[in-house]
Amino acid sequence: MIPEQWEHFYREICLDLGIDPLSDLESSSVLSTILGDDSRIELLDRYRGGSFYVIGNGPNLPEAIGYLGTGTTIVADSALGAFLDTGKVPDIVVTDLDGGITSLRRAFSLGSIMVIHSHGDNGELLRKYAHEFSGRAVGTTQNKPQGKIYNFFGFTDGDRGAYLADFLGAEDIFLVGFDFSMPGKKRKSAAARKMKKLKWAKVLLEELAMERGTTLESGPIIPL
Repeated sequence: MIPEQWEHFYREICLDLGIDPLSDLESSSVLSTILGDDSRIELLDRYRGGSFYVIGNGPNLPEAIGYLGTGTTIVADSALGAFLDTGKVPDIVVTDLDGGITSLRRAFSLGSIMVIHSHGDNGELLRKYAHEFSGRAVGTTQNKPQGKIYNFFGFTDGDRGAYLADFLGAEDIFLVGFDFSMPGKKRKSAAARKMKKLKWAKVLLEELAMERGTTLESGPIIPL
């Protein structure tokens, strides 16, 4: 994907979900102020190329983890607790800091790189927690990059993880524990919004699959 393509998707997502792009931009400014030069994209260089396993929090996650092979693991923060409970440590965690600070701290203490995302709804979380991960963090935005806050494309933690793998030159990307039909246990209004987010995650992953010459399938492990 190129920036112009992302801008098209981003505008559509903002319209569909009632997102204010300015609030996203302001949040990325907050993260840039907190991390500054401690947002270090070069931390990711060691993981360039090879196979990537992007771990989501679908209901099939316990089964899907059994399919992991050798490669780089990128874990969405909603799946982080379950992943850590298997005794595995992710190479990279993609997070907007709303998936449980205890698991994030645990992964960080074990050596995971934290790719911290800024958006209009998580400014307070960024102010409260982002500084804890300075030194092994990369800041991201879904709006325009600024300073050392990057846009690798993607909207939810899961599809952002896949786009990050593609940015890092992945030879193979496997989606593990992804389900686009079940938003999990949420109150009705939150579940409806989550379903919209899952819809966009699927759209973006279909785009990525097409760019990589494949199609988006379903199952406990999905190759891209």
